[in-house]
Amino acid sequence: MVIRDQTGIERTTVAGPYSEGDNIKLRCDVYGGRPTPTVTWYRDGVAMVADTKYMPLGKHLRSEIALGPLTRQDLHTKLVCRASNHARANPVEQSVQIDMNFAPLNIRLIGAHQPLSAGRRYDLLCQSAGSRPAASITWFLDGVRLDKSKETTSADGNQTTSTLSIVLNRTDAGKYLSCKAYNSYVQSDALEDGWQLDIQYVPDATVRLGSSLDPDAIREGTDVYFDCIVKAHPAVYKVEWKHNNKTLTRNISQGVIVSKHSLVLQGVSRTTAGNYTCVGFNAEGEGSSPTFELNVMYAPTCAPNQPRVYGVAKQENAEIRCVVDANPPDVEFKWTFNNSAESIDVQASHISRLGTSSIVSYTPMTELDYGTLLCSATNKIGKQRQPCVFHIIAAGELGKAQSFSEKQDDELQPPVIEIMRPP
Repeated sequence: MVIRDQTGIERTTVAGPYSEGDNIKLRCDVYGGRPTPTVTWYRDGVAMVADTKYMPLGKHLRSEIALGPLTRQDLHTKLVCRASNHARANPVEQSVQIDMNFAPLNIRLIGAHQPLSAGRRYDLLCQSAGSRPAASITWFLDGVRLDKSKETTSADGNQTTSTLSIVLNRTDAGKYLSCKAYNSYVQSDALEDGWQLDIQYVPDATVRLGSSLDPDAIREGTDVYFDCIVKAHPAVYKVEWKHNNKTLTRNISQGVIVSKHSLVLQGVSRTTAGNYTCVGFNAEGEGSSPTFELNVMYAPTCAPNQPRVYGVAKQENAEIRCVVDANPPDVEFKWTFNNSAESIDVQASHISRLGTSSIVSYTPMTELDYGTLLCSATNKIGKQRQPCVFHIIAAGELGKAQSFSEKQDDELQPPVIEIMRPP
């Protein structure tokens, strides 16, 4: 007794694998036996209708059955072909089981439609059941296949779980993330599940100077305003402003007006200059803007803590240094000598300049050469309002130096006295 499928291949224990919807035929060829045996097919113990005929060429009986269209319930169906010819002879039988392949029944992307955080690693799960053998699962982001996934199969082989490890960023927002399940042994369309990504991220902030302001032409006394341009999801609940890393608060008396997305600085000064940032806060965290450097330009003023009184002997050369604070630092200097009788401009040949400082070479020859040197600087913003005053006194007249110190009119600091003694 031999069981063969419709292609003529001998089947001893298993017939298949077949797919859902297949129509199949099996034949049982029985050789020998006297008298001629009777051949019967059984399906799970129940007799079946079969077409049995004698094959004169092979001198044997052939019994054929037809099954189909096959369904999932036909898996592991036991088919028995049994032949018997008289009561005293034991029946002869051969059996096979139906083997089948199935396409996946379902697919589910677990946790779909939940917002995800940019920059955070996620292990996303996709499950599919009902496939035989176990389904293969692939991942796609806007149609581009993703790697680095790992599959596991349940003990009964019915369910496949794929884990995708992924880090998303804000540019992935709105893209379609999906997983597909398919069985390569079955001709059927893959099953797919997915969702459009909702990506949340920390605020992306930028400081923008008011459109009517030129960042290269801001002078002392100008009103300056900034806008904080923030991109964030979810929306920010707070915005802070910082000057040189110190948080700014509303202070109208100092000309600082802070609102949620804007900052107004009234009548800026050189102390207002520096680095400004804005910080946005949302549920994802805080995001600080790149630094905006505010450059405030101003006319020259005398630098503090420089010698103002020089004790100089007659016919000795003294170098009087004048230092100013100015922005921009490209300045021109003018020196004037005053005594009780006259006011004279110092000749350029006696003046040298180094950056924001100027040195005049001065040699008193007579008593009339003792007096006051005035230093005044000018840059593109304007002329120094109050000149720097330097008193030239005779060496040894330290008592007079003290009286001169009381006349300092542009700096409210004790004078620095430098005595020029002859060698």
